[in-house]
Amino acid sequence: MPNDVNIYCDESRYSNPDDPYLVIGAVKCLRDNKPEIVAALNEIKRQYGIGGEFGWKSASPNKGDFYKAVIDWFVSCDDLLFFRCVVVNKGNLWSSDDEDGFYVAYHQLLYHWLVPGNAYHVYLDKKKNSRRRRVDTLRWKTEWYMPSGCRLACMEEVESRECALVQVADLLIGCMGYEWNGHTDPARYPDASKFKVELCGYLALRLGRPSLRFSTWRTEEKFNVFAFGE
Repeated sequence: MPNDVNIYCDESRYSNPDDPYLVIGAVKCLRDNKPEIVAALNEIKRQYGIGGEFGWKSASPNKGDFYKAVIDWFVSCDDLLFFRCVVVNKGNLWSSDDEDGFYVAYHQLLYHWLVPGNAYHVYLDKKKNSRRRRVDTLRWKTEWYMPSGCRLACMEEVESRECALVQVADLLIGCMGYEWNGHTDPARYPDASKFKVELCGYLALRLGRPSLRFSTWRTEEKFNVFAFGE
């Protein structure tokens, strides 16, 4: 039976010249399940006294129990919320420039997540300095390459502070980017955030992995990682 599916996207370390890897990723859920998911997340925020936006940048020891609770919740709701990311080696990205690379990476992120018959509502974190008409171009490219039978119901930017599921995507992508770019290695980054290193290790533990530097088969549903351009 066809479904309406929501996808919430974000990106990490796209413009940082010191990091070799960028990460573009998203969480997805059935559109009908969104109210239940957001209600559960809001309850976690209430329990830990978190009133505003959360995400990778604001991850700190004084909110440590909250961030671990969000990871526990995400891992435990296997049939409701799913994550996929593309980890891209910027040096091996076959594109003419950074802007073209943006579209290549998003194509790799979305294309293999699309199921014929479904309608997709795609939401991207709004960036202050993104190029004009970037979303229009991405919408056109996505529609052009969508598998037969899929429908793109909408693709639009949202403010992350107003969208809890973009914040979840940002947290998971941040963990992946931190690990893949070596910030969890004390020999390379002795001044890295000890808490963020700990949080990466906690996510890996909850996923049953020795670290977050891994890729998966395309068929992996819960936490799908595609290392592109390695």
